[in-house]
Amino acid sequence: MLVVFGLLLVALVIGVVLLWFSYGDRAGGTETFEQSVESGTEPVIRITNGRGKVRIQGTEGLETVEISARRYARGFNPTSAKENAAELPVEVSNEAEVEISSGGGSDTGVDYDLEAPQGSTVEVESEAGDVEVSGLDGDVTVRGESGDVSLEDIQGSILIETAQGDVSVKHLSTETGSAEITVDSGDVDIKDLVIGILEARVGSGDVALSGRFSGGGSAHVETGSIDVRLPSEDVKDLDLETRIGEIVRYDEQEAK
Repeated sequence: MLVVFGLLLVALVIGVVLLWFSYGDRAGGTETFEQSVESGTEPVIRITNGRGKVRIQGTEGLETVEISARRYARGFNPTSAKENAAELPVEVSNEAEVEISSGGGSDTGVDYDLEAPQGSTVEVESEAGDVEVSGLDGDVTVRGESGDVSLEDIQGSILIETAQGDVSVKHLSTETGSAEITVDSGDVDIKDLVIGILEARVGSGDVALSGRFSGGGSAHVETGSIDVRLPSEDVKDLDLETRIGEIVRYDEQEAK
C-alpha cells in the first residue's frame, strides 16, 4: 500500500513539474532601449530584425537617428519576463552606415520606432512584423518574410520583397526612379505615383491602382484581380496582366 502511495505521489510531483514548464512562461514583460546616433543629413540606415514591427519616420532638419526599441519577452512571472526582455540584444554601429540589428525567438521580439533625417536611405530586413516607412527623400528597400509593408511620401526609388503580407504604397514621387514590388501572397494598394518604371509582381492577391499615375511599367498577377481607378491617359504606358482573375478599369475622370 505504501509503495502504491509513493508511486502516486511521485507521479503527482512529475505532473506538477511538467505542468509548470508547459504553462509557466505566461507572463509578458517589456523593456525599452533608446539611443541617439549622429548621422548627418543623408545617412544610410540598415535594420535587421527578427520578430517585431519597424516604423521609420523622416524628419526635416534632423542630423541624428533617434532609436526607440521596445523589447518584449515572456517569463514565469512579470519580473522575470521584464528581465528576459532587458537581455535581448540591440546592436547599433555607426561607421560608414548606421546599422541596427536584433534577433528574437518565438516568445521574444523587438518593435522599432525610428526618427531619421529626411534625406535618409533605408534598408529593412524583417522576419516577422509590419514595416512602415514615411517622409524620406532617399531610396527605400524592404525585404520581409511575414508582415504588412506600408510606404508613404517617399521621394526615392523603392524595392519591396515579401513572402506574405499586404503592401501599401502612397504618394511616391521620383520621375527617374523605380518601384519594384514582389509579393508571393498578399494584396497591393498603389495610390498617387509619379515614377519612371513600376514593376509589380503578385503571386496570389489583388492589386489596386488609384489616384494618379505618371510613368510606365507593368503589374502582373498570377491569381487575383487588378482594380484600376485611374484616368485612362495615366495607364497608356502601363501593362496589366492577370492569369487567373479579372482586370477592372474605372476611369475616375468619367465618374466626376
